[in-house]
Amino acid sequence: DKRQHPTFFRTIPSDHHQAAALARMVKRFGWTDSDYGNNGMTSFLKAAEEEGICVEYSEAYYRTQPSSKLKRVADVIRRSTARVIVAFMSAGDMRLLLQELNQQPPAPKQWIGSEAWVTDPQMLRFNVCIGAVGFAIPRSVIPGFRNFLFDLSPEQALTFPLLTEFWESSFSCSLKRQKDSSTSMPGCDGTEDLRALQNPYTDTSQLRITNMVYKATYAIAHALHGIICNEKQCEKNIKVEPWQVHFLIMEQLN
Repeated sequence: DKRQHPTFFRTIPSDHHQAAALARMVKRFGWTDSDYGNNGMTSFLKAAEEEGICVEYSEAYYRTQPSSKLKRVADVIRRSTARVIVAFMSAGDMRLLLQELNQQPPAPKQWIGSEAWVTDPQMLRFNVCIGAVGFAIPRSVIPGFRNFLFDLSPEQALTFPLLTEFWESSFSCSLKRQKDSSTSMPGCDGTEDLRALQNPYTDTSQLRITNMVYKATYAIAHALHGIICNEKQCEKNIKVEPWQVHFLIMEQLN
């Protein structure tokens, strides 16, 4: 709400825009039946109604709900006569749904996906959603990011629990063996090579949301620099107001 938060900026487009675009896609191809899966449902159903699209049913599922709920949603899809399913879900929730549908595949459907899962390479292993289409945030390359990831050392990985877990699971060795004798894994010896790995961590070709956050961070950093620094020096004790950051960011965008 720009009236309550006039200086608020998003790092990625609002899901309201995506929901409207999905509804227009359904109309463009002449599809009149669809299913829509979670909290983008209201936006999509409103847009679908405005576009004159018939919606046979809508179901919501969250991974924290019991498995009986997931089975019920899958059964609704199997019994439905709808030819097209719009799934507005996170990648994790979508993966669980496809796993359930794979046990008893429904008749072929045209899946339309939200950006959260439609670009996830793990979805390629599910025949149920072959031919899925959707909208996605453009992928991009962040200069120097790949080399930054590959330059990670065991010592650096040990300073962050998430990196420690990643390193140990990737190389099947323990960074904490000397401190924790309870582990059965051998200790890492420093010869582990990140460049030899083939996993999502080392794949920097699909940087979508990451790139948006990267650009947003730099936009704010440049705005702050413009406020506290001049051609000669920077004033560290200056009080920065939100409207000042907002003004300079808008200048950058224009």
